[in-house]
Amino acid sequence: MISRFCFNISIYESLKNIFNIFMFKKKNFEPDLKKELSRFYGNQNFYFFDYGRTAFFEILCEIKKNTKKRKILVNSLTLFEVINVIIYSGFIPIFVDNKRNSFDTEIDLNDFKTELDQIAGIVVTHLNGVNNNIIELENQIQEHSKNYEKIYLIEDCAVALGAQINGKRVGMFGDFAFLSFNIVKNITSYTGGALIDNKKNIEIEKTKYRELSRTDILKKIIFVFIIQVLNTKLIFPIFFQLIKYSHKYSFNFLLKKYRTDFEVKIENNFPRRFCFFMHDWQKKILLNQFKNLETKQIRRIAKSKIYFDSLKEIKSLNFPQNEFNEKNIFLEFPIICNQNDTKEKLFEYLLDKKIDVKNYYYKNCSEEKIYNSNHSICLNSKKISENILMLPVHERINNDYQLQIVDLIKDFFNR
Repeated sequence: MISRFCFNISIYESLKNIFNIFMFKKKNFEPDLKKELSRFYGNQNFYFFDYGRTAFFEILCEIKKNTKKRKILVNSLTLFEVINVIIYSGFIPIFVDNKRNSFDTEIDLNDFKTELDQIAGIVVTHLNGVNNNIIELENQIQEHSKNYEKIYLIEDCAVALGAQINGKRVGMFGDFAFLSFNIVKNITSYTGGALIDNKKNIEIEKTKYRELSRTDILKKIIFVFIIQVLNTKLIFPIFFQLIKYSHKYSFNFLLKKYRTDFEVKIENNFPRRFCFFMHDWQKKILLNQFKNLETKQIRRIAKSKIYFDSLKEIKSLNFPQNEFNEKNIFLEFPIICNQNDTKEKLFEYLLDKKIDVKNYYYKNCSEEKIYNSNHSICLNSKKISENILMLPVHERINNDYQLQIVDLIKDFFNR
């Protein structure tokens, strides 16, 4: 059995890091980290925080200084914390649907003619690596801004580091972009995020943020180390059974711990626990991972293509792209079932066969009552959110195991 979790930092490295954090001698690694990111995004301004959502918050605070408009267009299919940050910043989220069975958004300024003088910015979420609609959207914004107050374009590249559209890296189309380096990403600092300022306009008010202590970082490492232990060959079969029965009998207590998106919450203000700059030690371990980043991405893309080529003829399945795009970034490979009951049966079937897959991705935030949205529910985003399964493509998935997954899915639909 192989867990769907595989972090870019090994259990051995986490164990070393528990001791190394107290031996770390403070040094400024920021210039070297900026140099590495410049290979992807050019000579932009980069700012580093303990969370990607903090970078997004800082972007919105900057926009708020420059406009009195208060509406932000945003993909409904996104991490709910993205919506929370929009609200924390004093803006109103306006949910926009995805295209049918696609990770491309349907944002079109022609659909918002009566609201254009209220729209401060647009957030384009690069789910699974790309969102081709951003090219047309960028052109629409440029035309609008010739005669009217500027609309800011923000790219959510949390799962898209290195992805390209027409030879251009995502993150370079908008005014701003933000990245995430949390533990499930291709490079990680346990937590972490970066702000990309393409227009070089932002000046960070440093008094708003604090520096992490060594104890703060130690807590992060220990938390991840525990998860890694649970996912070892010896312990994971037992842990897997707990997860399996939690799904089967709706043991929500355990599922809440296992799934970060299980319960949508919002606080009164931007939480202080996110108000930290990235520590120099985090920058150092990020730098160590860049040398293997592109190789690991190539391997994930190759595994994703095997899934696509092997499963694309199954009529009951859809994929967020009609043709395979090797410029995408795949942290996992998404398949979308035609019906929710099909998805649930396939998920249970794979669990019974001891295959660990993820039965969720991002939420359809437009239907979350906590946001009190006056707009209609985004039905395409709703279908994707309810009917998606994410197949593993990490480095522990070998060819034989992947073909086993493919054969089981084919067997399910052939029965």
